[in-house]
Amino acid sequence: MKLNIKEEMERYYWYHCIDLGGGVVTDGDYDLRPLLPEYGFPSRMHGMRVLDVGRASGFFSFEFEERGADVTATEIRSYLDWDFVGGEICRQKRRTEIGDEESFNRREIYGAFEFAHRVRQSTVASKRLTAYELSPEIFGGRKFDLVFAGSISSHVRDPILAFEKLYSVTGSECILASPTFAIPAVADLPMLALVGTADSDRRSWWTMNVNGLVEMLRCANFRDVEVISQLEIRNRRVGGLVVPHTVVRARP
Repeated sequence: MKLNIKEEMERYYWYHCIDLGGGVVTDGDYDLRPLLPEYGFPSRMHGMRVLDVGRASGFFSFEFEERGADVTATEIRSYLDWDFVGGEICRQKRRTEIGDEESFNRREIYGAFEFAHRVRQSTVASKRLTAYELSPEIFGGRKFDLVFAGSISSHVRDPILAFEKLYSVTGSECILASPTFAIPAVADLPMLALVGTADSDRRSWWTMNVNGLVEMLRCANFRDVEVISQLEIRNRRVGGLVVPHTVVRARP
């Protein structure tokens, strides 16, 4: 039976706009294709081992693959693996709300990536685990030439622990894109702001200023932390929702 790409891709939630070939692009929340130069990735990545942490629907994973890298992409096993504000009480509430966990996860968490992987005939390796579970042992004792983490810092209760885990698997460099805020009067201070219950989804903990992001990476033992760019990421579905981001490069 011939695969109807346009029909099947509508079964899944798409975080990213992804080119599936043949003029078909997924209807994602975010189209990051015009912003790729802002991330500072090498144009050629042949021979590089790359880890994409928190891949969502896989836009960056497939981009690294196109540039020649040997790519591994991670994502949580289940919606219930989110680091919810409210902890276990919130998690149990969400468990009741989503009903059939397997169907929900296929639609919302990993189905989009797996579908795009199949259509694109991708060789990206997939692992399901949280950022807190990263370690060289998970990957056969090896580290990666490049570790990329996009927009995960606001979603973890303990960002410094998560950054320590990124550090543990970084061989050469880590590139991280994080939501940030700017208050000129205190720009020189490393600061975090608690989002907490202001997020109705209970999935966002923090936002930070640039110095806060840099200092947290230093606290996680990274060195030579440098700001690559500052950009705005626009949500295609929610009018007026623009998320300022800062992209940094750090070395172990």
